[in-house]
Amino acid sequence: VPGGYAHTFELGRYRFCAQVHYIFGCRAGGSVHGLLDDLGLVDRVPFLELDPDGYDHVVVADQRYRIPSGWEAFRQRMIGLFPDEAGALHRYFDTIRDLEDELSRLPDSIGLADLLSAPFRFPRLIRMRRWTLARLFDELRLSPRARTVLAGQCGDYLLPPSQVSLLLHATLVTAYGAGAFYPRHHYSRLVETLVESIRAQPGCEVLLEHEVQHIQVSRGRVDSVHTANGRTLRADRYVSNMDPRATVGLADAGTMPRKLVRSLSYDYSYGGMSLYLGLRGIDLRELGFGAHNVWSYPHDDLDRIYADQGERNDLSDPWLFMSTATLHSDEPGLAPPGCHTLQVATHASYDAWSELRREDPRAYRREKKRIRNQLLDVIEARFVPRIRDHIDVFALGTPATNERFVHAPRGNSYGAALTPEHVDTSRRPQRALENLWLVNATAGWPSVAGTVGSGRRLADRLLEESA
Repeated sequence: VPGGYAHTFELGRYRFCAQVHYIFGCRAGGSVHGLLDDLGLVDRVPFLELDPDGYDHVVVADQRYRIPSGWEAFRQRMIGLFPDEAGALHRYFDTIRDLEDELSRLPDSIGLADLLSAPFRFPRLIRMRRWTLARLFDELRLSPRARTVLAGQCGDYLLPPSQVSLLLHATLVTAYGAGAFYPRHHYSRLVETLVESIRAQPGCEVLLEHEVQHIQVSRGRVDSVHTANGRTLRADRYVSNMDPRATVGLADAGTMPRKLVRSLSYDYSYGGMSLYLGLRGIDLRELGFGAHNVWSYPHDDLDRIYADQGERNDLSDPWLFMSTATLHSDEPGLAPPGCHTLQVATHASYDAWSELRREDPRAYRREKKRIRNQLLDVIEARFVPRIRDHIDVFALGTPATNERFVHAPRGNSYGAALTPEHVDTSRRPQRALENLWLVNATAGWPSVAGTVGSGRRLADRLLEESA
């Protein structure tokens, strides 16, 4: 099916988007709006903005903090919550704003003049390009609770403050802060409309069930692509939105440029653990849910939480992300009347789950049941008392599930891990061979808006070359 992590699947009478919960870039000027506008589809895929007064709620232990839209609104809310840290908070918000401003002014291609003027035009980017978020927190001497609230959306990049790139954090929080959105007609409408638009173009097709098995390379060019169902496809140019390492792995050894192969030693991001729940006989609005998402943390040490879950596969006291799509739009199609969907996400060790699924499928299913009950215990204790009495349908996906259904290497959610080593100011679609281009979460940017933005930049470049 089309859509990748944005595809929609059915579970009984309920429908769930696999792993996309909210997106940015949907206003005029944003990448998603720009794509739909280019294709004449803006009116067919309208978006609803999540609650501007708190599109994300960060819950630490029993304290709840609302993240508002608007960078200055967020600044003032944090200063109101932590008045004794006003000076440090002003410096934090100024730093993030300035970094994002410099990132937005970077040229698509860097010439000699750009290099010579860079120290004057991009001083913060040059100085902080290898910083983590924790380093900025340390420089500012922020308190543990202020740090947790500011990093409360770190599940959007699946790394704790000590590991995530400061540049990536700046890009993400300012992008969502400009407006967080959900499609009025759900993600299936977005994906289906794009597929229909492609198929409506003369000579264009979307081929499903055509898994690419081999890329034939000859004399520095792709000669043909071979699929598992026996087809051979040829073109003047090829674009791969698969993982770059997976793409190179489909070609014969020695046929890809050595420089490209050497660049593929990156670590992957963590994989998501997703619990899908269809609930009946309960109104989640009465329990603190609504047109927002909830990030829950048991305590302030986010680095310890990530290490417990990702390195030790210990989900006994997890962080949780909870999203209620049936409260983000009143359009029907996700649940029976009077019922709700609740999607719960966190992260886990790929190695532990993959090995268990491969070596002992029955033990894998037992462990999924144990973790599901563990997560339900946490949800019952913190948010939805007696939730088990209201469960109509359920499913649990692990990092191994991600690899099985979406072919994401090691079940990753965002391509290469978004550490300073893997995030730089030149991250953009790359030319692997004379007629092969790579563009995906690693060769470009993760997220729906990031994917769309990278794709549009590549399209502009290819169209310019064809002119």
